Amino acid sequence: MRFLIIPDKFKGSMTSEEVYRSFRTGVEQVLSDASFHFVKASDGGDGFLDAISMYKDCKRVAMKTLDPLGREISSYYLLDAKSKSAYIELANSSGMELLEPSERNASLTSTFGSGQQIADTIKKGAKKIYVGLGGSATNDGGIGIANALGFEFLDSNGNPLEPIGKNLSEVQRITQSYNYMEIKGIQFFAINDVKNPLFGKDGAAFVYAAQKGADAAMISELDKGLRNLSEVYVRQFGSDFSEVPGSGAAGGTGFGLKAFFKADFLSGITFILELSGIKEVLDTQKFDYIVTGEGKIDDQTLQGKLIQGVMELANSYNIPVLAVCGKLDVPLERLTSSGVQDVIEIGDPNKSLGYNMQNAKDLLQRRVYEYFKSLI
Repeated sequence: MRFLIIPDKFKGSMTSEEVYRSFRTGVEQVLSDASFHFVKASDGGDGFLDAISMYKDCKRVAMKTLDPLGREISSYYLLDAKSKSAYIELANSSGMELLEPSERNASLTSTFGSGQQIADTIKKGAKKIYVGLGGSATNDGGIGIANALGFEFLDSNGNPLEPIGKNLSEVQRITQSYNYMEIKGIQFFAINDVKNPLFGKDGAAFVYAAQKGADAAMISELDKGLRNLSEVYVRQFGSDFSEVPGSGAAGGTGFGLKAFFKADFLSGITFILELSGIKEVLDTQKFDYIVTGEGKIDDQTLQGKLIQGVMELANSYNIPVLAVCGKLDVPLERLTSSGVQDVIEIGDPNKSLGYNMQNAKDLLQRRVYEYFKSLI
């Protein structure tokens, strides 16, 4: 039996490589002659740079940036000098994992640190800049990045505003400061698989801000702020990008990259799978299963995340999908109707979340063993 394994990480418990190894060990205890092909993938969120580094010969560039709350941290991006391409993971400087749970506050956070990285790539000669979106602690509409590259956001008195979520509603005018960085001739790409618009019930604030520390009142204010940012932009520049699918990605960073840097939107999973050369593998080799998974399969899983991309790939080659997860939080029929043959849920319902996360590798190995043992 041949397996093509393209999992996401199980956030907080297993990397995608650990998912692969545990799955493989479980299968081999039952099927000693099974073969495996592992693809490290990302939808543009956490792990984007790790995936890029597997398939591209890039230099790791370390630098000091600001975290989402404006504190100095050490971060890095990848630079391919030969093709003059740079790869940035938004989560590296603007990510949720950089903050303690008690520090998360979507009204106070900014993508400015990621903008510092972009500015550095330009100084080093990058002509193509790929920004992997996802895992952000922000809801600033991308104005932090824009500010780091020389855009200013002014209030009704003409005073520059700090580029954070709560100030979005105060923006009345957008201008360029003395340190504006020339971006002519530079191509920007926003890498992600989220399709949300900028604002509204399906927008950045209402769908994602709660997990970034926002309560109901803050979510409403952040949504109004994103709407205001779009209206000011339309008034000054004439284009409306608020409804472009993906403009709501990473707290509206998708919008910011599109509006201020004319970024093209690219599907994260498609981008990585093309880099990996997996289609050539599928064209020349036969597989019995494509295996994917993540820590929790829920409604967001089916809104453009890595698993959905893998399901679409599998369907195009008519290969059944086997999904593994810590917890299945949607009806199984929603997955089976989309091409998933079965789901292996590894969490022990009689144990705590902490126990299941700490023992995820062993649980996955055991559940996979039991699953394939039952098929014999």
